[in-house]
Amino acid sequence: MGVHWIQGYQATVSFCFDVDAEASWIGNPENQRRLSLLSASAFGRRIGVPRILRVLDNYNIKATFFIPGYTAELDPNLVKTIAESGHAIGCHGYYHERTDELSYEQEDDILARSKMQIKSITGITPLGFRAPLWEITPQTLSLLDKHNFGYDSSLMGLDYPYEVRVPDSNRNILEIPVTWLLDDWEQFAYSAKPADGYVIEEPEKVLRLWLAEFDALYTEGGAFTLTMHPEIIGRASRISILDRLIQHIKQYDGVLICTLDDLYTNWKAGNLSIPTFNY
Repeated sequence: MGVHWIQGYQATVSFCFDVDAEASWIGNPENQRRLSLLSASAFGRRIGVPRILRVLDNYNIKATFFIPGYTAELDPNLVKTIAESGHAIGCHGYYHERTDELSYEQEDDILARSKMQIKSITGITPLGFRAPLWEITPQTLSLLDKHNFGYDSSLMGLDYPYEVRVPDSNRNILEIPVTWLLDDWEQFAYSAKPADGYVIEEPEKVLRLWLAEFDALYTEGGAFTLTMHPEIIGRASRISILDRLIQHIKQYDGVLICTLDDLYTNWKAGNLSIPTFNY
């Protein structure tokens, strides 16, 4: 157990940002005229991402940004800026679709189009995928393999990476797991209609929560993978907790702060001795 299999490190930390923006809502025709809802999402790419990039740059940290195809289509300059800043970019659906509601043909098309959309802007083929709402199916695993994705970050089976067997094959995909505990949406998000979120927590409470989880994972030798959304964490009172979290983590020896692409590279190089699971 633990990430001591990456030589010289006791734990890993990865900061991830799901740049959903308007893609979360625009796929529903009822939302296409709801300018207040859409503007709240646009805040993330207009204000949230620049604030995030400034914090990351201050500490020379590279993060992983999962971007829906529609967000990339809507704001290609944003995607280009993220890529040119040296951050990893992965796919996140096209209109933030739930995979468990898609036919094979629909999901196949979405993966192909979203991957091509990001590559056309950055010139780099995305290695990773994160399912909207963290919902994947055996069909998704087969299609990720078909489209040559190297890793997924949607499951919750361990608190360090593991391998997932592609159905009906002898091939594996690297899984870099997540948890609702380490997601800003559950803490801060609120929308009156469509109803989403319940209580808007104070930043100090969320910082305590994340610090406690990091400290525990460090002790056990785990992988701290934090998921944030620019329209959520990018608000003025919240961006500071990301800064303070980074300051706290940097006090610890033996912590590898890396992108999910970096973890995949270590896996391909044979530096990760991890279990394999069938689903």
